[in-house]
Amino acid sequence: MFGPERELVFFDEPILSERLLQIRRVQLWAPHDDRLGRLPKIIGQMQNLTSLTISGGSSEPSLVSEIRDGDLPESLEELRLFDEHGRVLTWPKVVLPRLTTLFVSDVFRFDVSEFPRLRSVSLKLDRTEANLREALRLPLDELNVLNVSLDERIFQIVSARPLRRLGLLSGTKLASLDGIQALPTLESLRLKNLRALCDISALRDLPELAQLDIQYCRKIQGIEVLGELTSLEQLTLVGCGDLGLAGLQGVIDRIPLTTIGATS
Repeated sequence: MFGPERELVFFDEPILSERLLQIRRVQLWAPHDDRLGRLPKIIGQMQNLTSLTISGGSSEPSLVSEIRDGDLPESLEELRLFDEHGRVLTWPKVVLPRLTTLFVSDVFRFDVSEFPRLRSVSLKLDRTEANLREALRLPLDELNVLNVSLDERIFQIVSARPLRRLGLLSGTKLASLDGIQALPTLESLRLKNLRALCDISALRDLPELAQLDIQYCRKIQGIEVLGELTSLEQLTLVGCGDLGLAGLQGVIDRIPLTTIGATS
């Protein structure tokens, strides 16, 4: 990708090294019937690359495990892996010294020594939550858990790290936010597609909360807690049905930035 507009770069055709040095962001693509089994060598030659996205539709299931030293430039800061095979991805022994942001759409296992500067992680938990505990050994600012497989115990686990941003995205076990007071440094909280979530009154115990984003959580109760969130600067409520917002219009009007849709 060159400049503000996207351009196609064919990895099996010659390209001047000067052009390679201009590339900052790449989304890897291949036809679905001719998916890549290895990273193209050209990726490792992009010495100023900062962001790489790899989709499951363009890659064979073995691509990640086949990554070797030198396949990725040390300049990489953001890596996004979208897997459509429903597998556990295990990162090979390859160190990315400048990586700060990692998104993996499926279960992902790794060692903290491979991503020493990681600050933001998004992943699904494995059955024993071992990958979550490994991630919390890093100096994270942000954690997004995809398909939350735990109940309120998740707050005790993630309290091992003074997070600033937390996302809990999809799940059927989390019924309340009891225990979230163990994360008093939270500034941003995203709750999405949590089908069992009812009680959100524990939000009152987050004194630094500035951004609250709740989407498609249709059972939530206790929305009046918004009146106690004096630090709130941004509120998103989408697809949550009838929460009783009419009685809180004065509170909502005092929040500088609000997005409300399919919610009343």
